[in-house]
Amino acid sequence: MTLSRRWFLRGASGAVGLASASMAMSRVLSSEAFAATLTGYAGYRCAVAVFLLGGSDSNNMLVPLTSNGSTGQYDRYLAARPTVGLKTASSELLAVNPLGLAAASYGVHFNMPKVRDLFETGRASFVVNVGPLVLPMNKDDYTNNTVVKPDSLFSHSDQQDAWVSAIANPSTVVLPAELSGVGPTGWGGRAADKLTAILPGDYPEVVHLSGRGLFGAGKDRAALAMSSSGAFGLKVTSDTVFNDLRDQSLLDVYSYTNSVAPEEAYGTIATAGIVYSDMRNEARDAAWAAIPSSVRDQINTAFGTATTDGAALAMSDGSIRAQLYQVIRDIIAGAVKTASGGLGLRRQIFQVGLGGFDTHTNQRAVQDSLFAQLDTAIFAFQSAIEHLEDAAASGGATGPLSGLAPQATLFTMSDFSRTLVENSDGGTDHAWGGHVLVVGSRVVGQKLFGGFPSFDLATGTSTTDSRGRWIPTICPDQIGNSIAYWLGATTAAERSYMFPNLTAFIDSAVARSFPSYTKSYRIGFLMADA
Repeated sequence: MTLSRRWFLRGASGAVGLASASMAMSRVLSSEAFAATLTGYAGYRCAVAVFLLGGSDSNNMLVPLTSNGSTGQYDRYLAARPTVGLKTASSELLAVNPLGLAAASYGVHFNMPKVRDLFETGRASFVVNVGPLVLPMNKDDYTNNTVVKPDSLFSHSDQQDAWVSAIANPSTVVLPAELSGVGPTGWGGRAADKLTAILPGDYPEVVHLSGRGLFGAGKDRAALAMSSSGAFGLKVTSDTVFNDLRDQSLLDVYSYTNSVAPEEAYGTIATAGIVYSDMRNEARDAAWAAIPSSVRDQINTAFGTATTDGAALAMSDGSIRAQLYQVIRDIIAGAVKTASGGLGLRRQIFQVGLGGFDTHTNQRAVQDSLFAQLDTAIFAFQSAIEHLEDAAASGGATGPLSGLAPQATLFTMSDFSRTLVENSDGGTDHAWGGHVLVVGSRVVGQKLFGGFPSFDLATGTSTTDSRGRWIPTICPDQIGNSIAYWLGATTAAERSYMFPNLTAFIDSAVARSFPSYTKSYRIGFLMADA
């Protein structure tokens, strides 16, 4: 079925404004947002958020290895978690060598050898001790309640929303006038509001497979949401005549206008869903066919299944590996623009998710398995991106990627980290600050950004209590602003719209002489454009 987007815009525009209460497509179709300009890199760029749902224990992802009897960081780590802790004597930690620090001063989980390799070869780094904050806070502030805390601290849903909205306590954040009267939004959606001018046409900037739906909610733009298997649209049968008749009949019904707001709103959203489903599927197929078959085979092999004919790998199980494979297919569709198809986009933001990290019990078995899945998926994703980079370089100006390699930065988010001290059930409990993994060819690699917490729970000031709940020293706003700046939203006005609390956060950090990384609008984990 061939449909005109402009037909959809003309036929549905009258109903668009009626659907605002339910993430209406008016947000997708609006062109009134003050928008970013295409700066730095004229090719395709995307950010990929990997949400580790449930509260991932990053204390077992990245572990300090310094030992000094009973007072070294590793000694205190192992004393706090004799059951769930990783043992160097059993080779359960893979040493890494962060630049600027002593050799082998940290180790990563033994089921993350591929992440270790990405780190050691300069394609990955960690931002340490990150968590929702309203204003910078030290232990005295926390104990004496002299600085406002994030809303419902240690609550899964509230802290997930704090991460994806970059608004840690809605009652204390002053929203910009543009967002007055608008429902809850996420920083991915607000970034999309500002990136819209970079993209041709009306295709949504944010694509959501799994994670937290609020992430992609903007004022003017809405996320393109699909199942974690990557499926989107009506089921395609072998009868193409039936498919076309069914789709057109639905469009006819949905475009009917009788001045009844709910029906018009539903029809607008459903119509847009059909249109964008067709756009996405056709673009994906055409772009996939446009790249060399050898590259298709390399990508499929990276994700674990080689093919003999270069056909698309059928990965629809919803796993994190399958989700990132679908993202790669969307990246190709976005980056490629040929006479036969592709979208020719410039900027996109994706969100995928991996659940199961609420490890109050039996943590080792659960976490070991989850980290293995994450390790394989991230490495496959980065390998695929590098194959596309090579294809762009070899294809020149006339190739399907026009000589400009697609660039992707992957980063993790999670509700919170977990207590350093294990509980009596072989698990750990809800905590606060944790570590963010960033991966990509444009990442300033092999580094730890920020200040690693002290594991001295008796006299140290890094924790809220004797269980080891780290007080963050970097907030998600800083992570998000670093990503958004790299994508092209670079002005102070755009920053204030996307991260409305960040200026107050930085002003407080400067006034109270917090460390330099707490005082930075952006954390330097991405290379500057030449």
